[in-house]
Amino acid sequence: MSLSVEQRAIRDSRIFLITQSAKNGNSFSQNEYNKLLNLKVNRNNKFTIQDIFKHYWSSFIESCKKQNKPIRPAIIENVEKLIGCKDFANGYTFYECPSCDNISVVPFSCKSRFCSSCGNKYREDRTREISKVCLKKPHRQFVFSIAEELREYFRKYRNLYHILFKSVDDAFNYLLTSKSKIAKKEKRSFGYISFLHTFGRDIKDNPHIHVLICEAFMDKNNKIHKYDYFNYETLRKGFMKCLLDNIYFYLKKYHRHECHRFYKLKCDLYRKYRDGFYAHGPKLKQNTRISIKCVTEYIARYVSHPAIAESRITNVDYVNNTITYYYDPHEDDHIEDENDKAGRQYVTESVYTFIGKLIRHIPDKGFHLVRYCGFYSNRTTKNTTNIESLYTSNAIKKRKSNNLWRNKIKLTYQYDPLLCSCGTLMRLNKDLSYIPNKGVT
Repeated sequence: MSLSVEQRAIRDSRIFLITQSAKNGNSFSQNEYNKLLNLKVNRNNKFTIQDIFKHYWSSFIESCKKQNKPIRPAIIENVEKLIGCKDFANGYTFYECPSCDNISVVPFSCKSRFCSSCGNKYREDRTREISKVCLKKPHRQFVFSIAEELREYFRKYRNLYHILFKSVDDAFNYLLTSKSKIAKKEKRSFGYISFLHTFGRDIKDNPHIHVLICEAFMDKNNKIHKYDYFNYETLRKGFMKCLLDNIYFYLKKYHRHECHRFYKLKCDLYRKYRDGFYAHGPKLKQNTRISIKCVTEYIARYVSHPAIAESRITNVDYVNNTITYYYDPHEDDHIEDENDKAGRQYVTESVYTFIGKLIRHIPDKGFHLVRYCGFYSNRTTKNTTNIESLYTSNAIKKRKSNNLWRNKIKLTYQYDPLLCSCGTLMRLNKDLSYIPNKGVT
């Protein structure tokens, strides 16, 4: 089969660069080979979120205007950043080799969490920040989910996400202090980090909170005490009561016309969910330092990932304006028998419906998806400096270094972006770099 002009050019350049770099030794040859393998044209993921939005965003906006559906400013800002990510018109840095004529021009990334590429760096940064505050104590993960009947209120009133965080706080405080006068007197508090997740695997609305909690409480004298028994019944019922009451008070204050309808729903939910809303946090089988680190890193990365991974998109039909993607249902997670599993679910729908689902999960500017609570809070009066941290300062510094642009590419794609094929490190040329906000520098 004959090659196209573009394929022949890529092949010829690959052969030339590898041949040239091979003269300087195997390590330089391998670096150049890995670099070429990771070119965009050689990657497996054929469909990207950026390409989809580049093609459909303008028509999506026009459609929303015709239907009189306003788009939040945060959505417009993040999508425009995504579309312009790594566009040379938005700036670049210029590197040149001091030993030969080779150059490398690196475009600026958008730094948006909505971007699949830039979001990865955000996840690593977030994981590092969480690692800083965690103590060397057993931790566990809790999940708090709302009733399906409440989702429409969260879609309509986004401030309810603040209420959801507050309700989780109230539930933990109720668990710790409600049945103990001593606990109130000693001002006991947990230390935990709450993460908001607004979608499920099928990218539909499913607001829920993940909590990474230390199995300990601290008293007013900054003494830490073991606490590894969490009464699920009390926690579930407490969470349901706190959430329903807090939503009702919010609606009564800001949207009184909704109060009567919500009060009836509230009564129905108490009858339907007699055991409370879902709240579960199984104890780790092994409370070793490694297992605690694993659950810490898992939850930090899990709640920061985009609504859908690009690898799950199997087809985009630009003629019929449809998209096909898949997800694996939660129901299959704990089923070992393949015959009993529901199986991978494939969804084919309008691209515009897909875009609407995705942008719904973009948070407003200034809204924090991660909250530090109790003795993990920045505002706490508790002092944890005398307690050993889960991670050493050197480990934190190493994680920060690994997430720098050059080091991140080395670790992820196994090549040095600044290593020239001649074996010399390229140097930054500020005069030929372009920074739009500051002009040419």
